[in-house]
Formats: sequence, structure tokens, C-alpha cells
Amino acid sequence: MKFSNKLNEFDILDLLNEYHSELRKLKYKTEYVKKKVSELEEHYETVKLKKGRVRPEYQPAEEAVAGDQTQTLVVAEKKKRGRPAKQKVEKTELKKRKPYPLSIYDNMILSSLEEAGKAQLSKSIIEAVKVKATDAGIFENDDKLRSKINQCLVKLTNKRQDLKKVNYKGKGYGYALPVWYDDRGKLIKEFGLK
Repeated sequence: MKFSNKLNEFDILDLLNEYHSELRKLKYKTEYVKKKVSELEEHYETVKLKKGRVRPEYQPAEEAVAGDQTQTLVVAEKKKRGRPAKQKVEKTELKKRKPYPLSIYDNMILSSLEEAGKAQLSKSIIEAVKVKATDAGIFENDDKLRSKINQCLVKLTNKRQDLKKVNYKGKGYGYALPVWYDDRGKLIKEFGLK
């Protein structure tokens, strides 16, 4: 049986459908991978802050940014043909990193604190954001919301400094806006947790 090398109209349509389907799948995979990378970066920042140290082999180049400073890096080269290892010192300029953009949840957290007019515990923030997310039609379930709010609180306090942590006698932290602090870095009494 001989097969023709030419494509007929149905073959072309079939191929077009298949290619469009592949494109949709690849776009979905790309968005999924971007989301996972973002989640892992946020999780890494949380772990790094808890440990209080940074392992340089896991630190992305742009994450080491803190103003227009220079940093000295020591790079050890492998031994070659019995020669001792050499050390090469390089200076790199650290560029100022753009702040992470605010998400819809970040904005909901900030507006709920502004509406409350004082520092809030994460539990109160989650309850306020749940109402806002339900009204906006984006609420899925309590576990996902709690996870998302915790990620946003890490970003807002550690990466962007849009919020400050407030020590609390009970479990967890309270959160306050930086404008609620005086020049000495103390939370003004009227904005404190009650």
C-alpha cells in the first residue's frame, strides 16, 4: 500500500489542532513552573531567615542585593595536573533590585490593616482577607488562603518592608504598618495590639 506525501485538507486541520493543543499545554506548563519557582523562592527566603545564615551556593545572584555596594567573592579552582588549587578574587557590583510587585492579596492585607487602624495578628488578617477574597470571588478554601496570606506576609515584611512584625505574648506575630512607628523604631501605643 502506497501512502501519499501530500497533506490533504483534513490532515492539515488535524495537525493544526494538534499543534494548537501542544501550544496550550506548553503555556500551561510554563505558568505552572513559574508559579512553583516563585513559591520555592519564597519558601527559601523563609527558611533562610529562620536559620539566620545563607549558604552561598543556594543564593541566586540577584538575591544578594542591598543597595549600591560591592562584594568580594572567592572562587576556588579545581586542581589541574597535580598543581595546587588557585584562588581567584573577583569584585562584583551589586545592582539595586526592583521590589516585588504587590499582588491582589498583598493589597487586601494592607487595606485590612489600614481599615483596622492598628496592628493585627495574622489570624485577624486572614479573617479580614477571607471576607475580601469572598467578595472578589477569588476565595477557594481556608488552607489555600492561609498559605497564600503567610507567603504574602513574608514578602511584605522581609522583602519589601511594607509591614513590620510586632512581638506578641501568644503564638505568632502581629503586623503593623511602618508609619505606625516613632523615630526610635517603637510602635506608637495607639496602634499597638490589644
